[in-house]
Amino acid sequence: IASRADVALSLLKMATPGPKKQFEITIRGKDKVPLEFENQAHEEFFDKLQQMKAFNDWCNTLDHEFIVKKLIVQSIDMFGARMGFVKFKGDITDEQGRVIPSIVFMRGASVGMLIVITCEEDKKQYTILTVQPRVPCGKYALEELPAGMLDSSGSFVGAAAKELQEETGLTVKEKDLIDLTEKAFKGSAYNHVYPSAGGSDEILRLFLYQTKMPKAKLEELEGKCTGVLEEGENIKLKIISLHELWRAAPDVKALSALCIYENLLARRELPIDYITGL
Repeated sequence: IASRADVALSLLKMATPGPKKQFEITIRGKDKVPLEFENQAHEEFFDKLQQMKAFNDWCNTLDHEFIVKKLIVQSIDMFGARMGFVKFKGDITDEQGRVIPSIVFMRGASVGMLIVITCEEDKKQYTILTVQPRVPCGKYALEELPAGMLDSSGSFVGAAAKELQEETGLTVKEKDLIDLTEKAFKGSAYNHVYPSAGGSDEILRLFLYQTKMPKAKLEELEGKCTGVLEEGENIKLKIISLHELWRAAPDVKALSALCIYENLLARRELPIDYITGL
């Protein structure tokens, strides 16, 4: 019969995790950097992490001033078979050896859509906001522009058209969408904005869709319930005057899109049919 000490030792061995596996990633296409998982159960997702477009983009485009000594993956959220969110921290300094804050919530690219609707009867302009629960903000009914994450296709304009249909019920052709961020940053290294650069890699591209509709159709949209139930979306639509958008929603997507839109209008840098339709 085994002694109590033998039983305790056996249980201790069972409870003690084995040695951590050694993983390695490539930064900027040439620098080999060790990677660890805080939770050993997540080690099985290493291949998925390497396939994640957002992670690859980050690794390949990291500025050369960052000296990366090690990355530690702290948590992973899977969206089915696809890598959804990843949180990691890095042991990173600059070229002078100064430590750089390096905690990253990685979620990848997303799109936001500014919809400008001209009422056929009174010619007034309106826009659509989505109202939905946002647990990270602690708000059950947060008003914001229609938006969504980039899907596996990698098409920003395709994702924008898809989210418009899902969140507003409006069927939009990709050719009718204008990439506001691309127009704003034309000639620069950017074609997107960073909503939360201090903690997240997320890049956001903002699109414009302009249309006309009768007042009765606008009234039908007000309060309409939309969203993909299978994805847990619970969305209601709110129609407001475009001229009230700047103070109607505490949403960086809305304020950014409106700023770019108004500046492009003032400079007459939108297609002429968009301008004359106002």
